Amino acid sequence: MAAEVDDMMKSNGSNSGSRSEPIGNGAGGPSSLAVSLPRRLRACRSFLLTPGSKPDRFLDARAAGGDAIMVDLESTVAPDDKRHARDTALAFLREPREANFVRILRINSPRSAIGLRDLLALLEAGGQPDAIVIPKCQSADEIRVVVDILDGSQSTIGIIPMVELARAVFVANLMADAHERVCGLFLGGGDLAADLGAEGSWENLLFARSQVVAAAASTGIAAIDVPYFKADEAGLKAEAIASRKLGMTGKAALRVEQLAALNALFTPSADAVNHARAVVKACTTAQNAMPVLSGHVVEPAMVREAERVLAIAGKSHDVLRTV
Repeated sequence: MAAEVDDMMKSNGSNSGSRSEPIGNGAGGPSSLAVSLPRRLRACRSFLLTPGSKPDRFLDARAAGGDAIMVDLESTVAPDDKRHARDTALAFLREPREANFVRILRINSPRSAIGLRDLLALLEAGGQPDAIVIPKCQSADEIRVVVDILDGSQSTIGIIPMVELARAVFVANLMADAHERVCGLFLGGGDLAADLGAEGSWENLLFARSQVVAAAASTGIAAIDVPYFKADEAGLKAEAIASRKLGMTGKAALRVEQLAALNALFTPSADAVNHARAVVKACTTAQNAMPVLSGHVVEPAMVREAERVLAIAGKSHDVLRTV
């Protein structure tokens, strides 16, 4: 399926504004990043956010069927445990990568000494996450500073800025477009609610969620929703459904038990998979002509969504059996 979508996007020039093609910085950095990373991240439905100080949980995300893990060195780790958390996280990231499983490291803020140490230790350790999360990111310039550090190592690590400060909400689009390494935006609801002086309900953060979704869509990257903090399955499902309908591509979790529900809720329906396949067919049969489906022109946004749906369907046996 991925090959079909790749060929279709190349032949129709419909990848404008997305991160689907090989990229480089043209200034001595890597000649290309991992071509599939933005695509892979957009197909991630569930992300287990777990402290780097608890290595016994690192394998839980994969075992429970999660699409990704975020090993945290920041807010879930006590100050005295920071160094230990970093060491255990980097040891985990030196292990061989697994197919269809994304490994992400949330460092401390690069505006702090400990955050800079996280970055330098990561580059010296040898192993690589697929991406790093920049917590409390404030601007595109902050992202470019991190890019400069990563480029010096010829690494292919992607960047996921967190939108968890009020000022970041208003520059989310600039952060999404700061550099080709940016492969997703992650809403940080707890800190954002505190910064706003608001209660952290879904409705109270609707504007911020909408900003994140729109900014991510502008460059074709992932829009990752904040974890649901309560041990309440009904509340988790209600919030995840609302976020999915808004355009979030996936949601983080603090508990392993939440991963299966998130996978189910963010998995496309059989009808959506059939429609995505029809979009692909319309584009491939059109060759160099304008693709048309059911009397309507196939727009680039439709192609991008078809790509995401088919990527999820490709790893979701339940969906494939019902198509």
